[in-house]
Amino acid sequence: MSEDEIWELKRTARKRARHMLLEMHPKRREEAALDAALRLSNIWGASECLLAYMASGLELDCAPAIQLALDEKKKVFIPRTFDGGGMVFFRILSAEGPFVEGPFGIREPAVEMDEDLSENCVWKPGEGLTLVLTPGILFDGDGGRLGRGGGYFDRFIRKFRPNEDESDEVNPLFIGYAYDEQLVEKVPRGSGDELLDGVLTNLRFLRKLPNATCSGNIFV
Repeated sequence: MSEDEIWELKRTARKRARHMLLEMHPKRREEAALDAALRLSNIWGASECLLAYMASGLELDCAPAIQLALDEKKKVFIPRTFDGGGMVFFRILSAEGPFVEGPFGIREPAVEMDEDLSENCVWKPGEGLTLVLTPGILFDGDGGRLGRGGGYFDRFIRKFRPNEDESDEVNPLFIGYAYDEQLVEKVPRGSGDELLDGVLTNLRFLRKLPNATCSGNIFV
């Protein structure tokens, strides 16, 4: 299948998924976010760092999961986006921010970009056992993800996806975070689309972790 055909499949899938998500009742959104956070807290085990996102109007809200992680003294990081498609995760100490509105209307950590980034607690490999909550429009059980089309998370995953000869002990795990309605049999994937290590919804956790040691928890 050509890239143009895949692009058209993605466009159609996004349109249908957006319609479904926009029709979701606010109470349903709130309950799903709470249920997903509790499910996540039961399986994140010994993970030290949580890389989360600030949800747009369509995405499952990470706020309850962020608060639970902070309560458990985990390090929590939220992304800022940059011109050229880059994305850097900054540590936050409170679910209340401070935040600023980013270029896509999504809240981002309020950081002065001319400051020394190392002093602002930027996440980096080796920070600790890390779980990355990854947003999207649709997901499948094979790790497929259909994002909004900007490619920010695909580039981030590609940059920090460990090589096969690297130790699994410090590898970040990339987990889709979604309403159960966002799970489909197969999402359309192009050559630049990265696979996730699993998907967690308000109802279930589908894991695709061939190189990780797992039992009841993500990290053991």
